[in-house]
Amino acid sequence: MIRKFVLLLLSLFLLTGLCAAENEIEVKRAAWWPGGVAEREAYSRWSGVQHIYPDTISDMMQMIRQKKVDAAILQRVFYDALKAEGVEGVEALDEPIGKLPTGYLFRRSEHGDTLGDQMDDFIDKCTADGTLERLQEKWLRGTPETRVFERPALTGENGTLTVASNGVNMPFIYIQKKNAVGYEVELFALFCKEYGYDYKVEVSSSFEGALVGVETGQYDIGINCIEVTESRKEKFRMSKPTYEDDVLVIVRAEPSKQGFLDSLKKQVHATLLEEGRWKMLAAGMGTTLLITLSATVFGTALGFLLCFLYREGNPAVNGAINLISKFFAGMPMMVLLMLFYYVVFGSVHIGGTAVAIVVFSITTGLSVFNMLKSGAASVAKGQTEAALALGFSERAAFRKFVLPQAVLTFFPTYQAEIVNLLKFTAIVGYIAVQDLTKMADLIRARTYDAFMPLIAISVLYLILAWLFTLAADWMMTRLDPRKRTADEVLRGVKP
Repeated sequence: MIRKFVLLLLSLFLLTGLCAAENEIEVKRAAWWPGGVAEREAYSRWSGVQHIYPDTISDMMQMIRQKKVDAAILQRVFYDALKAEGVEGVEALDEPIGKLPTGYLFRRSEHGDTLGDQMDDFIDKCTADGTLERLQEKWLRGTPETRVFERPALTGENGTLTVASNGVNMPFIYIQKKNAVGYEVELFALFCKEYGYDYKVEVSSSFEGALVGVETGQYDIGINCIEVTESRKEKFRMSKPTYEDDVLVIVRAEPSKQGFLDSLKKQVHATLLEEGRWKMLAAGMGTTLLITLSATVFGTALGFLLCFLYREGNPAVNGAINLISKFFAGMPMMVLLMLFYYVVFGSVHIGGTAVAIVVFSITTGLSVFNMLKSGAASVAKGQTEAALALGFSERAAFRKFVLPQAVLTFFPTYQAEIVNLLKFTAIVGYIAVQDLTKMADLIRARTYDAFMPLIAISVLYLILAWLFTLAADWMMTRLDPRKRTADEVLRGVKP
């Protein structure tokens, strides 16, 4: 009898230990989003934990699968969504660690407060008539087949509201066939219909960038499954919660064994073919080309103009050019983009693509100006003196003799500058431009797979860089007098 009792106690002890081990894992590195329930619970559960802030849920899942973090904190609805998409290699611990309320975010201003009051009234109405429950059933507990959104006809007599989001939080807000859809999007569309607004969604690369846009007045509202916290209420006008969800701890799990070819086929289908996502990449590549080509043309013209102005020798003009050149040379490109988008053009409703073209044109123009200065300095002074002795003016001597030689000198550097410009455009997503890189981010957010979208855009960037290099080589051949044919040399000489 005593033996059986001891065995029973031992079994209970081992069972309790196993359950504890299942829910109390050793965590040295964890991923979560800053502020609110996730951060508070992480620090209370895991002492000395190293925190990592991922940009997207896709990045968070990739970190877990690759053992870059030991755990992550995520809302249940997101975990259910990724499981419904067939994502493997992660699992949730059984017990939720808290509740997280989410809502809409407005600027602290008269306009923002008005919108916030209207939204609160609308949320109360939708809660009372069952609209909120119906939308939650459709988007948050539904299937891909039920998640269908048709934008209602909006009159817009009271204006068009600009929405800020990173567009990667399925099923709250995400991009499907180049359109923003999701639970918060449909609810907001019904709000706009109720109060006579229209809306447009601007997709930024980062949630923080979207918040800056709302704070500066660039956007009217933030939609991004935003947690309602006291600290955010102090800085922004937060709406009443539209949903409250469990918060789970996500850890790594062993994925099922799958053949390489089968896995590759699945990834290619999800990245390119499903929902016609190759069209998103094509549209993104078009935006990247537009920015690169426009900045190349305008920047080159600006560089030559600055060079001619600088040679006039006006101290005020030259001082201003030198000051601007030093300012742009000392600023990171991403900071320049955000500075122009949120500050310089903050009160003007100008698209991110136009801002990117302006910024890259200025930086390219200043680079071309410096190249021309260096190239002109490398031309022997005797060339100018000979031209002046033949009766040419100072300007004509520079234009006809010095400048052509300077162009040949700096052209290889110019060629590299244009290829670098193409690569620099990969950061324009921070100012709500849906370029090639941003489209890959949106696809990654839907497939929860980093490999194939990144491989796809790597190949596309290599092709674009190769084409730009070929075009530059052709231009170099046309400009270099040493590579002219005999007929071209003798053109105009023969009688």
